[in-house]
Amino acid sequence: MSGKRVIAIVLSVILDILALIIGAIVIFASIFGGNLLGALLAFVIVLGLMIAIPLVGVLITKDRPVRINENKTINVEGFEEKHLSIKEIKRVASKYQYGFYLGKTARSIINQANLVEKKINEAKEAVNNRFEPNSITWDRYMGVVNVAADTAITNLDMMARRISVLDEKEYSTLTNPIKHLTHRESLNSGRLEFYKENKEYIDRGIQDNEDMFNRLDTLSIELRKSADNSTKTDAVIEDIEEITSQIKYYN
Repeated sequence: MSGKRVIAIVLSVILDILALIIGAIVIFASIFGGNLLGALLAFVIVLGLMIAIPLVGVLITKDRPVRINENKTINVEGFEEKHLSIKEIKRVASKYQYGFYLGKTARSIINQANLVEKKINEAKEAVNNRFEPNSITWDRYMGVVNVAADTAITNLDMMARRISVLDEKEYSTLTNPIKHLTHRESLNSGRLEFYKENKEYIDRGIQDNEDMFNRLDTLSIELRKSADNSTKTDAVIEDIEEITSQIKYYN
């Protein structure tokens, strides 16, 4: 049971008790005051609150449903846009950032989500300062930077969607060597492979984005140097194109 659900249950019990106590006071006061209609109304309200409070708690703590489509692309229901927003990516990853098994991975996702906009804007600014807007060279460089931006965000989107179907507690159970000695746990080998496969995809995505950010930083630095380094900047552009094509292939 998740911590969020435990808290909701405790709060529901406390609120139910408070509603019962306050309701009992109002009911007895109404009876002794000769207001039977008021006592009946208070009883109905208290009964309704004691039923409604737990239901509200269940709805608030209900987990977001997850599904996998026919192409094995992991989607989280409720997100209809092409990409999750940077805010949503960080929200999804933040649920895992303190875990023993997934914490480091989640923190890397959050860190990249914080950096991606900065890295892209710096590269675009360097292109704008170096080349005449809408010139042939500007179009080429800006086009590559835009593709890099879309690829990096798509990669972050993939990471968030994949980590969203994993569970720290289950992962801990599946990787426990003692429990793997039992026949019952050995039946979960397929589930463990599912976890390992998704974590490998995420870790590879993190490394791909790190490589992308490094190339974008190099591009920004080279473009800010003298105008006689077109060979170096062209080489960096080709590196970025190669990385984006690799990421698209693997994803």
